[in-house]
Amino acid sequence: MKRVSIRIAAFALAALATASFAIREASAQTTSAAQPAPATGDATRGKASFLRYGCYECHGTVAQGNYVGVPHLAPHPIPQAALIAYVRKPTGTMPSYSAAILSEKDAADIWAYLASIPVGRTAAQIPTLNISTKPAK
Repeated sequence: MKRVSIRIAAFALAALATASFAIREASAQTTSAAQPAPATGDATRGKASFLRYGCYECHGTVAQGNYVGVPHLAPHPIPQAALIAYVRKPTGTMPSYSAAILSEKDAADIWAYLASIPVGRTAAQIPTLNISTKPAK
């Protein structure tokens, strides 16, 4: 009796692993086939729009995030379409920016600005933070 139960359990686990692998493989193929279109927008105009529409008031002038719960937007912003969709229907305390308020072009420019913000230096790359406080011998 136990031997049959073990075989059934082993078969069920094998079937589950196969199904999980198939789902993951199908998802990977769908993701790679649906690559987003290249980003559009002008980073210089985007920076001006980021400031004009007040995004900096919560997210900071270089999109670093300012307050508890306010996320950083750069470097490495979320995909352009996802950002624009979120701006249109945000959650939490962020106000919504309909297309009547923020045009698609301005939104694309803002995304281009966010994508243009470089990664900051690490603590090891900042000379002042690497000054030794040990007395010289």
